[in-house]
Amino acid sequence: MEASTQVSTGYESRQGFFASLMDTRFDSLITPKLIRFLYVVSMIVLAIGTVVFVIAAFANEAGTGILMLILAPLVALIYLIVTRLWLELIVVTFKIRDAAEQIAGNTRRPSA
Repeated sequence: MEASTQVSTGYESRQGFFASLMDTRFDSLITPKLIRFLYVVSMIVLAIGTVVFVIAAFANEAGTGILMLILAPLVALIYLIVTRLWLELIVVTFKIRDAAEQIAGNTRRPSA
């Protein structure tokens, strides 16, 4: 016998971003909708920062510029990996929440 309760299957709500933003009951969450945007912004900021560091290093001294040409992309890659790990941790947290809601919906006793 199937439970008659409907449970959301995805961590992104069906509401739009601004409708979720104005939801004072916090039934619809906006963080999962922002994750992709935050990751793209992180990539852009890291790329611009890397270019700025390399240019500034070459403006200072050629040897420093060559060193930064090697080190700056490596440091940016490490920062990007750490950023990705933190954002994935947030996504996993929301997926755990959805799974817990589904389990709760499946274990509810039907009304007699």
